[in-house]
Amino acid sequence: MSVPHESDRPGDVRVSIVIPTYCSGPRLDETLASVDAQTLPAEQIEVVLVDDGSPDGTPGRLEELARTRPRTRALHLEHSGWPSRPRNVGLEAARGDYVVFMDHDDELYPRGLEAAVAMADRTGADVVTGKETRTDQAKWALEVFTANVDDAGLRDDDVHALRPTNPHKLFRRSFLLEHDVRFPEGRRVMWEDVFFSIDLAAAGPRTAILADVPFYHWVRHGQTASSTYQDDFSEWWRWLDAIFEAVDERLERGSRDHDLMQWHQYRNRMLPGLGARLLDLPDAERAPILERAAGMFRRVDPAVDARLPRHLAARAALARAGEWDLLRDLLAVDAGIVGKAAASDVRWDAEGRLVVAFTTTWTAEGDTLALRRDGDRILRVLPDHLADRLDADLLDVTDDVAAATTTVAVRSRDDGVTWEVPTEQRVEVSGDDDVVVRLHGTARIDRATAALGHPLDGQVWDLSARAELFGVLNHRALHSAAPARVALVDGEARVAYKNDSRALSLDLGQTKRTVLGSAKVRPAAATTQHNRRGPDAYRLPLHHVAVAGSTRITGGVTLQPVEQQPATIVADGDGARIEGTLDAQPGDYRIIGSFGGRDVALDAIVTVERGGRLTFRAP
Repeated sequence: MSVPHESDRPGDVRVSIVIPTYCSGPRLDETLASVDAQTLPAEQIEVVLVDDGSPDGTPGRLEELARTRPRTRALHLEHSGWPSRPRNVGLEAARGDYVVFMDHDDELYPRGLEAAVAMADRTGADVVTGKETRTDQAKWALEVFTANVDDAGLRDDDVHALRPTNPHKLFRRSFLLEHDVRFPEGRRVMWEDVFFSIDLAAAGPRTAILADVPFYHWVRHGQTASSTYQDDFSEWWRWLDAIFEAVDERLERGSRDHDLMQWHQYRNRMLPGLGARLLDLPDAERAPILERAAGMFRRVDPAVDARLPRHLAARAALARAGEWDLLRDLLAVDAGIVGKAAASDVRWDAEGRLVVAFTTTWTAEGDTLALRRDGDRILRVLPDHLADRLDADLLDVTDDVAAATTTVAVRSRDDGVTWEVPTEQRVEVSGDDDVVVRLHGTARIDRATAALGHPLDGQVWDLSARAELFGVLNHRALHSAAPARVALVDGEARVAYKNDSRALSLDLGQTKRTVLGSAKVRPAAATTQHNRRGPDAYRLPLHHVAVAGSTRITGGVTLQPVEQQPATIVADGDGARIEGTLDAQPGDYRIIGSFGGRDVALDAIVTVERGGRLTFRAP
């Protein structure tokens, strides 16, 4: 154990960051850099590095960090094989009022700790679940982070207060110690964070949700320890069974904690886990797994299946009956359901909001969905041996179709933070024997409020669509064929454009797309003012630029090969234009505009006549 710095007084520490390490590479430096970038005062944060017996140079590296970094300690353990024991040891060694468990390759967002501590102090919460981002999933936990919630136990939806059930939260350290909440230790304990959350739920914490300030960035780099289970069906199901057992043993049956914790595992792990890959295994391999699954079904009240989309309810009915071969046939019918959204119109409104009209179309394996009309009802079309086996209500998907949704989101290209934006939508059903399901929607992106009531940063944001039908959720890029749309809004440049992947992006800082690179000049509409005693002034209009408020962007123009001369992009009630004066020898010149550090060749030629008069024309 390292020796604390003299300035590390325990009473100063608000938050202890516990970071298990094992053969930690250069990403650890980025993790620590994100801690150092916190807006919470540095003297209120300590870092506890706990090495799990790394055989490489990690232990020495941690000792060096402890010697050179204030409020940093290094602890060394024999190899346990899993992050549970390092977390538990770090918790017991921590001195902060609160503790955050970080992985050694993840990051905190700069305002995360300050905002989470303020919320915990204000509400008395024992747990603050802060907005989390995963690098590999734009859709990650968006249904959780819809609003700040002072007491998540009072939510009236299907989201358990501790979801997502990973350890990337702010915990009141005294609560964990008092109730002996620890991570289950062992060499391979799949979903150790779920077991931790079950024990935590049993202790009855007050939980708050911090949704409007990014808190934790879960950085995924290929395979993780837990993901090594994905191809081992037997082990995967064994641990899932253990979760169901723990929910029944540690949480009061019939309580909200029990039912929501079980529901999440049933809806999002167990039913999807009964996939074609499992059912296609040789019988000798799959039989014991399906026997275990049958036992798990007996733990779940069949009445909850009524809450499932009919597609999943049909799968549950066949699974509960042990009709595994029929389930495999049903999965083949359901395979490849996907909703793809494409923008049909992109424009800026009078308030400077980006308005995106789009249509989502659902298909299965690239073809229309297997649906038909029966009067005012929409029914599934299944092979006779499946249709005869399923109850009629499981074939009627009218309500599921009506409940189809698509919500537009913006995702930061810099740090991955995703925000859903206000989206109006309506479902359209066409056809009789081959029903087509479409959704028409309109999203409005207001920079001032799009980040859950806060402004979007001035960077590049990629637009995506979160589409759901029949319980199948797709979150994909929002494709667009529209040309770039430029707006000048209250002193800011905004460009909506089609990126290299043919999806829609929004540049709020002229980082990738500039005003002049995206808008066209109108040389035929240019006006000039002759000045006998100096250079002539000009106004070169910009075409198809939306204007809200007043904007002035300083820069310059160059008449090749004359040196750059000052100019200004101006936007007001008279539209958008480039204004300036030009002084050059008589001749024809191509023009280069330079604003925001980017040079753009303009689609215009200026003629300087004898006496300095200016004339603009297209090339």
